[in-house]
Amino acid sequence: MRRFRFRLEGLRRLRMIRERQARRELSDLLRALREAEVRLERARSEVREAEARVREAQDARALRVAAAVLERARLGAVTAEQRMVEWRTQVEAAWARFLQVRTERQVVERLRERRLLQHRREEERREQVQADEAALLRSMRRP
Repeated sequence: MRRFRFRLEGLRRLRMIRERQARRELSDLLRALREAEVRLERARSEVREAEARVREAQDARALRVAAAVLERARLGAVTAEQRMVEWRTQVEAAWARFLQVRTERQVVERLRERRLLQHRREEERREQVQADEAALLRSMRRP
């Protein structure tokens, strides 16, 4: 039996590498997005705590300090929300890239499977022809 050789094997490997890279990039971005979600929740919690301090302030000085802390907390929350939007945009773009490179790899993979099936059928035909020829030769040798 002849060995199967796929002429586009180099392209198939390249597409597999690109898919792995895109998957890794998407995974990294998803991890960063989860971390940003945690930071946003922490920032929102700080805002709630600062709002409670403002409500509990007993005098003008305590109120000014609490208001300043609240302002910083709100600014931190706004920044965290902006980062979340940025990470989501990057994740969506990475997801689209991953889907594209996966599709490109699957196209080459399907072509390889078709060629492999074709190769196997041709080999089976060759083996059958050889078996038929051997049987014919045996039948011709018998007196």
